[in-house]
Amino acid sequence: MKLLKQLCSIHAPSGEEIKLKEFILWWINTNMNNWKVKPTIMEDSGLQDSVVLVFGKPRTAIFAHIDSTGFTARYNNELVNIGGPNFKNGDKLIFEKQNNIFETKLVFDKKTEKVFCDYKEIISPGTTLTYKVNFKTNEKEIFAPYLDNRLGVWVALNISKNLENGIIVFSCYEEHGGGSVEKIAKIIYEKYSINQALIADITWATQGVFLDKGVVVSLRDKYIPRKFYTDKICNILKNNKIKFQLEVESSGSSDGGYLQKCAQPIDWCFIGVAEENNHSSLEKVNILDVNSMLKTYEILMKEM
Repeated sequence: MKLLKQLCSIHAPSGEEIKLKEFILWWINTNMNNWKVKPTIMEDSGLQDSVVLVFGKPRTAIFAHIDSTGFTARYNNELVNIGGPNFKNGDKLIFEKQNNIFETKLVFDKKTEKVFCDYKEIISPGTTLTYKVNFKTNEKEIFAPYLDNRLGVWVALNISKNLENGIIVFSCYEEHGGGSVEKIAKIIYEKYSINQALIADITWATQGVFLDKGVVVSLRDKYIPRKFYTDKICNILKNNKIKFQLEVESSGSSDGGYLQKCAQPIDWCFIGVAEENNHSSLEKVNILDVNSMLKTYEILMKEM
């Protein structure tokens, strides 16, 4: 869990993913000499802060977004949401100033329904704030902010060790409007003929999706993937005796939604872990589900 803790601790809200990009590149370059296949790394200015790894002769791409929710300082320490943080009064926040990290608390004004921080000085407008990380584990569960989607990134990095053919996309802006996925879809479709994708992300525990019940295969959210494709994935998992849950929702989205709206005909399916307390300062996932997600991606990238 050391790598996951490191990933959760890096400040990278939508629009400010560069620190996590740099960490991912450092980790890849430090470890890839021991991998089965040494990937081609795409991370030039045309991709902004996204990173694309190309292994062997790819057939399928994994998309794992690296950004998180958070807050932007407005004026007089008012905070504006980045994405949809599920905050509560008194949440501990951190921000950077002159290369130092400072701590403050979130204050919700019930009268105006505005959000502020209680820092003793005025924070410069445009400064971004994220939850202070308190990473905890026990025998069954992991607790931390930003498991969505640092856990998807963790899975993608771990399967890189033995991946022979495939593409891994570390995308940006998923929590706040998208944009990077549409650009990358064009590149990998035209250059590598990629027409199928898996979305490594985190979903919500609901009345039909539970912790400790295996990896979640989403049949739809706000967007609807092609049934032929989701059936194909479910059959592979059944044949490999992988325990999984089916999700059907009417709202919510992921990198899959951005893929569906792009011009390239790329099939997609969201496959991830259910979590409680989404987008909060203490998200919770089950460790058996995490291991199931990792195994699922290893199998799918071999068989699809």
